[in-house]
Amino acid sequence: IKLPDSQASVKIGGFVRLEGSYDFDSLGFQDAVNHRRIPLDGSPEDGANQSRFHVRNSRFNIDYRRPIESGQIRAFLEFDFFGGGDEFINNYEVRIRHVAANVGNFYVGQWWSQFTDFAASPETVDFGPPLGQPVLRNPGVRWAKDIDPEGAWRAGLGIENPAGDLTDPQDQFASDSVPNFTGFVETNQHWGRVRLAGLALQLDSDTDTQLTGGFNLTGRSNTPWLSDRDNLVCGVSGGEGFTHYYSVFAGAGLEGVIDATGAVDATGILGGYVGFQHWWSDTWRSTFVASAIELDAPDGSVGSSFDSGERYRVNLVWTPKTDVTLGFEYSHASQETFDGRSGDGSRLNAVARIDF
Repeated sequence: IKLPDSQASVKIGGFVRLEGSYDFDSLGFQDAVNHRRIPLDGSPEDGANQSRFHVRNSRFNIDYRRPIESGQIRAFLEFDFFGGGDEFINNYEVRIRHVAANVGNFYVGQWWSQFTDFAASPETVDFGPPLGQPVLRNPGVRWAKDIDPEGAWRAGLGIENPAGDLTDPQDQFASDSVPNFTGFVETNQHWGRVRLAGLALQLDSDTDTQLTGGFNLTGRSNTPWLSDRDNLVCGVSGGEGFTHYYSVFAGAGLEGVIDATGAVDATGILGGYVGFQHWWSDTWRSTFVASAIELDAPDGSVGSSFDSGERYRVNLVWTPKTDVTLGFEYSHASQETFDGRSGDGSRLNAVARIDF
C-alpha cells in the first residue's frame, strides 16, 4: 500500500491458523510439545488422553519500507497470541514476535538471533522447532553483509540481550553484566547451503564470572536425484551455559549452578536434528524429523530437571492454493531427568491455515 504523498509503502499480512491435537499419552502442554512437561512414568498425569483446539499461533504483521539514497529503510512488526495462558477460556494475550528495523547492513530490534539459522528449519505441523535446534528471537544490534561479489558467502556479527538463568540454591546474586556476542559465516552454493554460527557469553554471581559459549553448525541440501523440490536439513550445536537459546528451556534455570562458594558452573549442551522433505506432487509433501538433546548437569542441579530427550515426527501437508495449507502430523517425544526418571507420549496434530 503506497502511503499518500510519500515514497514509503506498507504491507499488511499474516495468517489465521487453527490447530488441533490429540494426545494418546499426555505430553503435558497442549498448545505445543514441551519436553520438560512430559509426565514422568508413574505420575498422576501419565497415560492421560487429551484433545485440544486453539488459534494461538495465528499472526498479524506490518512491513514498512522507504527507499533512501543508499538502499532502503525497512521496519517490521509481528505478533501472535502465545503471550499467556487461559485465565478465562480461550482468552489469550498478544505476544510480540518481531519488532525490528534495518538500514543497509545494520539491523536493530528484536529478530532471530544470529545464533539461530531459521532457514535450516524443517516444515512441521506442531508449533515449535526440533528439540535440538536453538531458536530464539532476541533484542540486539546486528550487522550482516555479503563478503564476495557473487553473493556466495555472507558473514555477520551481533550484540544481543543476555538472559542467563542460573540455579541458585544458596540465594547468591546472579546478574547479566555484559551482553551476548554472536557471529556467523555461511555459504550458498548450487547444491545448498552451510552455516556456522558462534556465541560468546558471560555468567555472573556475586563472586565469580564464567566466560562460555557455543557453536551451531547447520545445513540445507537439495536432493535433485529424488525430486526437484526434495530437500534435507540438519544441524548440530553444543557448548555451555546457553540453554535458553532452545525454546524448551526458557525460564527453566538450567544455564548453570551457583554453588555454596559463589562459583558458577555452566551446564553443558549437545543437540542435533535432521529433517527430510519429499514432495509427492506440486501440492502434497511430507517431512520426517528426528531430534535430540542432552545436558551435562553440574553438581547442585535439581534432580527432577530435564536431562535429555528425543522426538520423532512425520507429517503430510497439502497446499491446494497458495494461501491455504492443511496438514496432519504424528510425533513421539520423551524426556529423562537428572535423577534417572523418564516419560514419553505421542501426539496427533492437525492444522488449517489461511494466509492473508
